[in-house]
Amino acid sequence: MRFPAVTAVCSLLAASLGAQNPWVPPQLPCDISPGFFRLNSVPVNFKIAAQQPNQRDHLLAQTLDVLIRSIRDDHQDRNPAAWYYLGRFYVETGNAAGADSAFAKAQALAPQCKQDIAGYRAKLATDAYQRGMTAWQEGKEDSAVVLLRQAAHVDRDNPKALYQLGTLFANRNELDSATAYFRQAVQASAADTAYRDARRDALATIARIGVRRAQADPAVQRAQQLRLSRDSLAPFIANDSVVLERMKQSAGSRRARGARLSPADQRAFSGDSTGREQSLARGRAARAALDQQAATDNAAVRAAYEPAISAYRDLVMAYPTSLEAALTLAGLYSQSGRSAEALSALDGYFARAGDLEADTLFTLGERLVHARLFAPSIKAYTLGLRKNPYHREALYNLATAYVAIRDTADAVATARRLLAVDPLNRAAIRVMAQAWDAAGRRDSARQYQARADSLPVDVTVSSFVPDSGGYILTAVAANPRSAASRPLRLTFEFLDGQGSVQATRMVEVPAVPSGQSSDFQVRASGPGIVGWRYRQS
Repeated sequence: MRFPAVTAVCSLLAASLGAQNPWVPPQLPCDISPGFFRLNSVPVNFKIAAQQPNQRDHLLAQTLDVLIRSIRDDHQDRNPAAWYYLGRFYVETGNAAGADSAFAKAQALAPQCKQDIAGYRAKLATDAYQRGMTAWQEGKEDSAVVLLRQAAHVDRDNPKALYQLGTLFANRNELDSATAYFRQAVQASAADTAYRDARRDALATIARIGVRRAQADPAVQRAQQLRLSRDSLAPFIANDSVVLERMKQSAGSRRARGARLSPADQRAFSGDSTGREQSLARGRAARAALDQQAATDNAAVRAAYEPAISAYRDLVMAYPTSLEAALTLAGLYSQSGRSAEALSALDGYFARAGDLEADTLFTLGERLVHARLFAPSIKAYTLGLRKNPYHREALYNLATAYVAIRDTADAVATARRLLAVDPLNRAAIRVMAQAWDAAGRRDSARQYQARADSLPVDVTVSSFVPDSGGYILTAVAANPRSAASRPLRLTFEFLDGQGSVQATRMVEVPAVPSGQSSDFQVRASGPGIVGWRYRQS
């Protein structure tokens, strides 16, 4: 059995510590006594060393010799007092490692001394922690690591050193070590409310490290490139599809009328249609190949994302009100091909919808749409529209989300609600056209597209904000046509959350010259106003 030697440095440190720390015997319930004749001198030596500093070095050296001979030669290795006093010796000399080992044996033999021993562990750990932080600030990171590890090991109930080690290694980009220490710190502080923010930051750091690793994985990088390639094909495929459909309709219309093209025009038409069909076929084949490659890589992509997903699940479970964590988890599910689970990532947040303002849910829905997380965005908008069913932007974004996932029935129904609020807005009418087109109703789609193109003016409400007297609605009527518009009269109705009209205002929109616009404002007041709608009078 080996014991650390007492060096001159330790002795000097002991003199410094001893001058400030009088001897304190074991405190109840740590009711241990030496129990062996040779050990009877140990507490006496400690007490005299504390009272007479000039005798300190000699007495401490003598005490160590007694303890070692008692444990090694006199078979006192099962005597808790021998190990307890050896631990106290190491405390006096500032030897944290020796104290940790000796106290561990003492506590195993005398569990009632746990509280007494914890105080000395905390003292040593605090000293090591402070010296470690000083070393870190001085740029001595290796020394800081040694001291902080020592502090964490000596006082396992105090997570401060673990959190600092996690931060130090994260700053050094040593991600395995950072993750390991942050996990230990989170576990050590699980029941301590004082570390609530530190736990959240540590869990968030672990999660961000997981994302960084996932993004650096070759399978993920390949999947992202495949997704970009597939997305880049989409507009060309859509354009070829539309043009080819029009060419077929044109040919069908000629056949129905019995009309014929000249031989030269027919050859040109056939060549164009054949070339367009071939281009469309190539685009679809390329997209199918990309889809097949993505499907092949799916397992590797999921495996790469799993550590990050697991870390964010832990963060969301610990902090269910953290919107950023829930959004990131939803995004990771989507990126790893687990779109069905993206909605469940926000379940905890949506469960609080009753406590959230409609505008908060609409903001969430908008962020989700931008992230192309359409299923949870639909949930957010739906919950928000229950509180404010006439919010124009929410209705518009909800309709486009339904179109994106090809839920044509809900897309059409939502577009109808939108047009009931905003009937002279070109973008709103085009959403209805898109919804009918997605449903395969080409005639209806063309009808609404024609309606959008023939609007006398395009009305856009740019803001609807409260003021001291109620609400101010600001709008613009733009004329994109080649001739001046005729004057219009619009009736605005201001509604509460139940759809009841609380105020009505008439607005005269003058003739708008070609290519120009006319701004106007409407003021209204009434109880519980949350939205508006208008119609042409």
